[in-house]
Order: sequence, then C-alpha cells, then structure tokens
Amino acid sequence: MQLSKFVALAQETKTILCFGIDPKSSDNISEYFSEITDKLISEHQISAIKPNYAYFAQYGFEGLNALKELITHYKNKIPIILDGKRGDIGKSSEAYANEIYDVWGADATTISPYMGEDSIKPFLRDGKTVYLLCRTSNTGASDFQDLKVGKKYLYEIVADKALKWDCGLVVGATSDAIKRIVKITKNKLPLLVPGIGAQGGDLELVLKTIKDNIAIHRINASSSLAYAYEKQGGSAVEAALKEAKKLNEKIRNYF
Repeated sequence: MQLSKFVALAQETKTILCFGIDPKSSDNISEYFSEITDKLISEHQISAIKPNYAYFAQYGFEGLNALKELITHYKNKIPIILDGKRGDIGKSSEAYANEIYDVWGADATTISPYMGEDSIKPFLRDGKTVYLLCRTSNTGASDFQDLKVGKKYLYEIVADKALKWDCGLVVGATSDAIKRIVKITKNKLPLLVPGIGAQGGDLELVLKTIKDNIAIHRINASSSLAYAYEKQGGSAVEAALKEAKKLNEKIRNYF
C-alpha cells in the first residue's frame, strides 16, 4: 500500500478533506466539477478527489466519458480514489482491478470484503491504496456490519483482516465505531471517512480519534460541497469553496 503521495499532500495543504464527485445530472459534468475542483485545489482546500463510479455510469457512455475526462485531467495532480465498491471471485476481481487501475487510472478504490481474501488480492498492487468497506455511514449498515460474531462485531473482524492484508478501511462518521476500529488498527491503516455532510456525521469525533496519524486519512464531503450553492446561493464554485473552508477550519486544528 502506497501512502506517500497521500501523506505528502496532506502535510503540504494541511488538510485531509476529499472532494467526492457525485453528479446528479448529466449536464456538463466534466465542466461543472472541474471548475469546483480546480478552485478547491488552487486554494489548498482538498487533498484527494473521489469520483463515485455509479453516479457517472447511470448516464451511460456520456457519464463514463466525463469520468475519464476528469480522471485524466487530475491524474498526477491529486490522489484519485475511484469509488467503485468492487469485489468478486478471484478472476473477476482481477478484471475489475485492471479496469480501475489500468483503464481508469485511479490511485485508489473501494471494495467489498464480503467474498474474502481471493477477491481482494488482485486490488493490492504496488503504488495503489485499497479501502475495504468496514463500518459504513448508511442507515442500513447495522443490518450486517453490527452483527456479533463471537464476541466481536463483524466490522471489527473486517478491521482485523485489513491489518493482515494491509488495506485501508471505509468508516463512516455517523457511528462511534470509528473509535473501536482505530484502536484495532492502532491508527496505522488509512481510513476513508464519509458521512460528515448531508448525513450529519460527527467531524470532531473523527478528528480526535485519528489525530495522532492524521495525514494518512481522508474525510470525504460530496454533495455538501458540490451543491452548497443550493443552500447558500451564489455560484457553485464560491459556495463549495466557502463550505470547504468551514470544514478545514476544524481539520487544521489537528495539524
């Protein structure tokens, strides 16, 4: 797992904020998100982007072409986490890994741990970062992730496995499970933390929990940045910048 790029940029920008790119319209996707992303990068407000594959794929080849344009534009400028949530039997995972890394050119991705080690190994490439879905931010996460297996929650077992396999973890800000997970991983595995925006997660709790090795982690904000203008008014770019600065006021207290 290669984290040097993530750590270096976090230390340079004094932020671990990640801009999640989730288009909700097929209109001018590349132009709309490029303008916002360019501004956030130029103002040192983000240290990764996370395009969500599904939000592009829903618009067919038009959406997928926009995804390729965005990744090509930001390749080698900022870490790109392609949120693909892949995971299948070994050979199928090899094909998915080839797609994520070789076709799209992503630096990192998200995958499901449900099918076990052989489904994960193909994604563990030198220079790439993998985030296993561990304790997610959605309301249905408790259906399976909070089930007890012996004396442990299922998400704790996923965290144990991630240590063994040298993977990062997706851990939502909407649950205090992050404290248990960081204790298991000794704060040495990178976390991708969604849920601080529209889902109402606890940013301060997250920051206090990860503060001792903060630069390896990323806290994601998607619609709360991209569509901040719907609440604030004004331009999409300036509203996103204002919202990012508000988040970074808190984040930078821990650098």
